Amino acid sequence: MGKLDTSKGAMPMYLQIYQILKKDILSNVYPKGELIPSEALLQKKYDVSRITARQAIAQLEQDGLVERARGKGTRVKLQDRIEEDLLHIKSFTDEMRERGMEPGTSYAHMEIVHADRECAQVFHCEEKDELYRLSRVRTANKEPIVYFVTYFSKDKNLPLDDEKYQGSMYELLKELNIPQSKKTKEMIHAIKASKNLAEKLHIKKNDAVLIRKRISYDEMGRVLEYTISYYPGEKYSYAIERSV
Repeated sequence: MGKLDTSKGAMPMYLQIYQILKKDILSNVYPKGELIPSEALLQKKYDVSRITARQAIAQLEQDGLVERARGKGTRVKLQDRIEEDLLHIKSFTDEMRERGMEPGTSYAHMEIVHADRECAQVFHCEEKDELYRLSRVRTANKEPIVYFVTYFSKDKNLPLDDEKYQGSMYELLKELNIPQSKKTKEMIHAIKASKNLAEKLHIKKNDAVLIRKRISYDEMGRVLEYTISYYPGEKYSYAIERSV
């Protein structure tokens, strides 16, 4: 991309350059430790002032994505914070591949459990009714990114073979002819990592963790799944983009 949007009402040019560079950093175009284009190169590439190029890099630095060293240029400091769009549903596998990262699964276990109070409220069932529970640690470039705990109603007739859940869960559900979700409800809050979470996500106890709870419904309004996702706070952020 060599041109910026200069139309009336467009966002400031330094923010446009910032977003382009940020996307390239997060998708590993510029890996950790690699130099990003200098102010002079950005100035020439996008036909902007040196101040505009400097502002774009300063914004990256403020986000903790790069660090500047006098006489050595600006290097990528942190390339693995993932910004996820809350308005669109994507499988973890597809999302990571779009970002140029290799998805994987370091742990997967499917079992039948009894519904606790929270699950009973979600599925409109009785406490102690049986549900499927799938627990997985998903990785990106072999690093733990998220711990998923997903519940399904017992009528889904899911396989209990853990090997079935190494790849995309949504692809597996398609193969089993289980309907895709038509509506979701999302809830997000933050906690401190317990010892168990810290071990799964390779972080320290009490580190910040984002919890994302998602209830998915079919076209008839019936609950398809209830997923609780645990993300290391330093590796994930969420974004909402909408027109007003």
